Amino acid sequence: MRKSILETILDPHELSVRFQPIFQIQDGARHVDSVEALIRGPRGTNFERADILFDYVRRKKAEAAVDQSCLTTICDAAKNLPSKLRVNVNVHASTLGRNSEFVDFFLGHVQKQSLAPERFTMELVEYAPTCNIPELTNSIGKLRSYGVRIALDDVGLGQSNYRMMLDCHPEYFKLDAYFVNGLCSDTKRRAVVESVVALAKALGSSVVAEGVTSNDDLLQLETMDVDFAQANLLCPAISLKDLLASGYLDDPAFWAPARRQTGKRNVYNLEQHREQLSLAAEQSSPA
Repeated sequence: MRKSILETILDPHELSVRFQPIFQIQDGARHVDSVEALIRGPRGTNFERADILFDYVRRKKAEAAVDQSCLTTICDAAKNLPSKLRVNVNVHASTLGRNSEFVDFFLGHVQKQSLAPERFTMELVEYAPTCNIPELTNSIGKLRSYGVRIALDDVGLGQSNYRMMLDCHPEYFKLDAYFVNGLCSDTKRRAVVESVVALAKALGSSVVAEGVTSNDDLLQLETMDVDFAQANLLCPAISLKDLLASGYLDDPAFWAPARRQTGKRNVYNLEQHREQLSLAAEQSSPA
């Protein structure tokens, strides 16, 4: 019998994963702190695009089921990564707030794959006001007892609000790209970023800036005490094979300190490496 669209999407064998490094950017450093695992849907379909895939899943109210399928695919790939590398996984807040079984599924699956739970950071996405807050906080508490960290995605947009910050106590605020692009020339954007950084520090959290598009903005983020950056400017989302071959994971010093990149040869090699990775990402991503 032919599978339905939803059954196909929920089949872990139909999904694939790309990894995008998250870089520590303070003190002129550019080394990999962790990677975010980004899911792609069934190859050759419209659902290969993550936005279309997850929009469909939410309309079908199948968030918890797809989160389990995505986790299965990610763990299967993550077992081939260096054993100390941290991995960020996107999970719908509603999954943790309405499905107490997900935490047990996660713990059982990482154990099955011989992966340490403390290597994982759960990025909470699509928070809904109807989410069961007590169940959500209980799930987060159980995850934390095993060393799992929490990140709040899309800070500044949507439902990533002050209540989520207080209810979830995230270790990481992921600042949406909207507030980052053009930061160095926009005083209003700088004011927003400064307020997020100050709030994060007061709550004992770190800030990850997403979608940085220029070196000027990257250096501006550094001067504003933003801890981490994740963007195609540094490295696009790439396959496991390309990530392992990139040199980032076995040579943290590959990225020379940003304030000292004055030699033409060093800059050329850096740009060449970016171009190669971007080309690889384009070839492995849907049109």
